[in-house]
Amino acid sequence: MQGKPTRPVWDEAFGTDELEALDPGPGSVDVRPDVLVVGGGAVGLAAAVMCRRAGLGRVQVIERERCGAGPSGSAAGGLSPSVHSVADPAFVALARESLELHRELDYEWGGEIGLKPLDWLIVSPERIAADAVALPGAEVVDGERAREIEPELGEAGSGVWFRDQAWVHPVRFAAALATRAGSVSTRVAMTGVVTSGDRIVTVETSEGPVNPGAVLFATGSAPPNVGGVPSVVVKGHLLATEPGPPRLRTAVASTIIVLPLEDGRLVAGGTFHPEDHSPEVRQDVIADIREEMVRLVPKAAGVPVSHAWCCFRPGTPDEMPVIDRVPGVANGWLSVGHYRTGLLMAPGCGRAVAEWISSGKHPEALEAFALGRFD
Repeated sequence: MQGKPTRPVWDEAFGTDELEALDPGPGSVDVRPDVLVVGGGAVGLAAAVMCRRAGLGRVQVIERERCGAGPSGSAAGGLSPSVHSVADPAFVALARESLELHRELDYEWGGEIGLKPLDWLIVSPERIAADAVALPGAEVVDGERAREIEPELGEAGSGVWFRDQAWVHPVRFAAALATRAGSVSTRVAMTGVVTSGDRIVTVETSEGPVNPGAVLFATGSAPPNVGGVPSVVVKGHLLATEPGPPRLRTAVASTIIVLPLEDGRLVAGGTFHPEDHSPEVRQDVIADIREEMVRLVPKAAGVPVSHAWCCFRPGTPDEMPVIDRVPGVANGWLSVGHYRTGLLMAPGCGRAVAEWISSGKHPEALEAFALGRFD
């Protein structure tokens, strides 16, 4: 495993156009935007796009690195509302709406975001909430049926087959959003927030002060001085193989996920290491991922690993995002803590926040994501 790139396989998609979209540099920051979005991951970029589509005026995005450099650029790309079923059905409902919006955007933008239909076959049903099998498109299957659905699958017992799910290319998605997000400035860090009464009047940045009409913080974990959102960060690992003979029809999951790419690669992983705060890729974890991948897909045994990487997922104690106003602030919003579902939820959450900013009314779809649930 030594010598393998420790960057996501998606980085190979960087061409001139993608790099210019995702890392344009500071440029000329709009110092009086109608909407300022702090954070250039998928969640922030999608919100910026939706604010523009809602007619909210000039939108400025600032990102301290390059857009898509955080968890959304390191994720596996799965868009699976049913697989991510959690206790609150509001999450699944918004996730399903968001997947439909992904499809609408991909159609509207001529396939630019790299969206592909992809069924999911979970062969460890205990990972799925009990009510998930009742969701539309879910079917409990035995081992024989599971191997009919996915002929490359190794020996398996019963499972759950989720139809009508999808996959998106993380870099292509971020680049498509960035080109439509208004003014995007990278290598610009937020350094402070100044309030007066119940309003944010100034956001201090490394390029100088910005005086926005409205502010959305979409920074993964909430800034420590904004909102008081409880945060949990969990490290995870992924690998990608060289193109090889296993040609999966579906995504397969047990304790890990295994996703097929169009070029014949497999992407596998999605581990959880909450106590590990090192940015280093752990070769023992990569070896474990490979072993489980081969158990699920035996023909992957002889396929070399080309990439191995890790990322840190920003979440909350209940694994639900916070999408709410900043407490005590009339013109500030939060969309943070998306954990493993930022790519999936980005369009739907962005549209809901844009509607909230536009109308001033709290969307019913966002009530389950209020910060007050932690009181």
